[in-house]
Amino acid sequence: MMTDYQDVDPAYKTLLRLIILMDTALLLVLCALLTRLVPIVPLWAGTTIAGLIILLAGTYATFWVNKRYRLTGFQVQPQAVYFRTGALWRTQTVVTLNRIQHVEITQGPLERLLKLARLVIYTAGGRGSDLTIPGLPVASAETIRDGLLQRIDEQPRYDEQGEAEAVSDEHL
Repeated sequence: MMTDYQDVDPAYKTLLRLIILMDTALLLVLCALLTRLVPIVPLWAGTTIAGLIILLAGTYATFWVNKRYRLTGFQVQPQAVYFRTGALWRTQTVVTLNRIQHVEITQGPLERLLKLARLVIYTAGGRGSDLTIPGLPVASAETIRDGLLQRIDEQPRYDEQGEAEAVSDEHL
């Protein structure tokens, strides 16, 4: 039976808005360069495009971020990690513990500023099947990582014939 998904940290909304702000600023700089460097683009066209960029970015930051935040969540169950996200395209991902090979915590500059982290779960299926849970407080990400690593260590290992191996600490 599935319990409710846990929400990511509310600071994740701020992170998403900052990313939108930076992308908008980049688009506005490109728009200004376009009107200055390409003589056939009149100033009024560049100004109109810039206004539309600002309008769309503001709408996106207001409505999409809130919906994305509400729909982003995770669960750590005894045998699997569940993750859902998406405001427009919704995705639900399940990674079973027996597929997890490596777990790490990453932070970009904005995440460090907001005291957030991403928990990255690498799986045996390769890059396309890896799972990243964004918007976690650093302490929560560390707790989840440590719990997953402990559970993985407790799972039996199998040899090439599918037989359970006896693993001693000296081989680890």
